[in-house]
This record gives sequence, structure tokens and C-alpha cells, in this order.
Amino acid sequence: MEEKIFKSISDIPPVATAHNQGKKFVFLANEDTATKITQFAVGEFMPGEECEEHIHKTMEECFYFLSGEGIYTIDGVNYPLKEGVFLRIPAGKPHNLVAIGTEKLRFVYYGVATE
Repeated sequence: MEEKIFKSISDIPPVATAHNQGKKFVFLANEDTATKITQFAVGEFMPGEECEEHIHKTMEECFYFLSGEGIYTIDGVNYPLKEGVFLRIPAGKPHNLVAIGTEKLRFVYYGVATE
């Protein structure tokens, strides 16, 4: 395993998210570390893009929103998103994300295995 200790976003090619909406720049993937971190990335959704409802049974996710607006629904509760908002999604909770407004929703996020 190559030790990844330094990366610039300008050197990371964007890839589609696992939900085929938006894109992400992956700084650290599960196979890059011996820790319980599953991924550390910057994500971008254009207005109108959304991630369908899904569940991670063995992973907790944390998001910090850099710009744009959106709605994150977690276990039936809507949370408004904008610059400066932090959001934690516990493992096993159904959740989905919708980008709203007129500018792209940009965020930093990471996942941590719970088992």
C-alpha cells in the first residue's frame, strides 16, 4: 500500500459518485489506509441533482458544506444545507441529498466504518 500523505485537488481527476449524480474528488480511499476511514473526498452537486435514499449499515458519514444550498433528509427529517453547515449521518439511517438553489452544492465528506 502506497502511503498517501499529500495531494492537491488539482491533481485528482473527478469521478462520478456511487449514486451516479454529482462528482467527487477522492483524496483518500479505504484501500489507501489501514484505518476505519472508508473515504475522504470533496463532492459537488449541480442544482437539481440528487442522491436517492439509501442506507449504509456499517458506515457513518460526516459532511461539511462549503457552498450552495441543499436539503439532506435523514430518517425522514429534512436538514437545510448551506455554507458552514456540518452534518453527521449515523450508520443504519436512511438518507438522501438534493441540491437546490442556483449554484453548485460543494462539500467535504468522509466515511468511517463502524464494524
